[in-house]
Amino acid sequence: MLRNILATLKPLGKSQIFWCTLGAIICLIWMGTLRPAQHPDYADARQYIGIAVNLAKFGTVNENINSTQDTIAPSISREPGYPLLLSQILKLNGSISQITGDCLIEKGCGLEPYVLGKWTNRILIVAAGFAMFFAVRGITGSPFAAVMGGMHIWLNHQAHKNHDYMISDPLALFLASLLVMTVVWAWKKQNPLAWIFPGATFVWLAFTKAIYIYFLPVALIVGFLLVILSKSAWRSSLSKLAVFLIIATTPIALWMDRNHDITGRYQFTDSRGGIALSTRVVFNEMDLVDYLAAFTYWTRGAGDGWAEDLFPAEVVKPFGWYEEDGYYLRGQLGFGKRANEIVATEGLSSVEASDKAEQELKDAILSHPIKHLVTTLPLTYRGIWIDEFAVITFPAFIALLVYALRRRQALLIAVLLPSLFSLVFYAAFSLNLARYQMTALPGFAIAFAFFALWARERVRDWREKRRPTAAEGNDNV
Repeated sequence: MLRNILATLKPLGKSQIFWCTLGAIICLIWMGTLRPAQHPDYADARQYIGIAVNLAKFGTVNENINSTQDTIAPSISREPGYPLLLSQILKLNGSISQITGDCLIEKGCGLEPYVLGKWTNRILIVAAGFAMFFAVRGITGSPFAAVMGGMHIWLNHQAHKNHDYMISDPLALFLASLLVMTVVWAWKKQNPLAWIFPGATFVWLAFTKAIYIYFLPVALIVGFLLVILSKSAWRSSLSKLAVFLIIATTPIALWMDRNHDITGRYQFTDSRGGIALSTRVVFNEMDLVDYLAAFTYWTRGAGDGWAEDLFPAEVVKPFGWYEEDGYYLRGQLGFGKRANEIVATEGLSSVEASDKAEQELKDAILSHPIKHLVTTLPLTYRGIWIDEFAVITFPAFIALLVYALRRRQALLIAVLLPSLFSLVFYAAFSLNLARYQMTALPGFAIAFAFFALWARERVRDWREKRRPTAAEGNDNV
């Protein structure tokens, strides 16, 4: 594959190299001017860092740091993809000894241990831009569109703001972009073994963002539909789909088997699904006024101020992060309270009580599916604002998806599907913070590139229409 990638670099013209280099430099300079996070190991980052430290010291996945132990037992944790990368960075940086369980729990372990990690996140974002450049170039054949695809990532300042937190989002952006690039590359190959590379990229993405495990059934269904549409080439298409699915599912199945050996349950990560569902289901309580306020409040920038001007205080207040009766805290804390109630009243174990509480949330969704679908829309809207250019890219993404479906553009459908999944799944089953949609940005970048092509054609048409008018004016002089 390396030889083929190098072969794609040779036709690059000086103009493309110039614009890509400029975009990457601007991206790095911008991130360098942002105010640094005072606590790069805040909240979720603590878990990633804990796993990374134990991987570096013991080669074992466990998020609890204990400096007094010579060995540590494996446990169930968050996704290990980003911690595996971070463990190697901490080794290079020589900062493992500066990170302890005590300082992580208290005020954090300072800035120094994470300097190289911050730069790694920056490089991953820049690399994502290059991946999208080559992906769009392969889809459209247009150097102009390719540069626009890369620029969408490099100049996307809103998406860069959390880069110095030690969380998995920059890696997820890079892997989602790389997945699109490898799909475009493999699509043009006759050999089914080319699909090893998209499959391997998908595995790393799933080990970084576990929600992509649920993408596999979607990929299987859409893949079979594309096989059917391929008509005479169905055997080749089916073998390509099989290679991708075998490569994608085998490591996931092995990891779940490893976790089964530890807990007796086939699970991919620790049990966070109940809390995620709880923070989502509370939004099903919104009435029409709350619903309209949600769209207003979650508009990036001045949305909260607009909501305060347009809606009563009792409507706006629950959208605040740490309001006692707000959506977030009721969802975040409510799951644990319900599980404890079940333990106290029914005598179940904590694991059994959590399972029952989670099933109750699922039943609540299934009992009102239409309302859940309707309330998914403002949560989808909440997530799109990770994109600096959302006003353009989200409508362009939807329009491009409709175009691809109507024209049966199989490649376009395939590369837009992972981003569509991210937009829908997070909004349907979590509170969908904007940063969750870092994995939707590759689809937005493709849409931005097509929009740029469309806009350039409209400008050319406008100029062509003006030329005869100008010529007639000169004749009359």
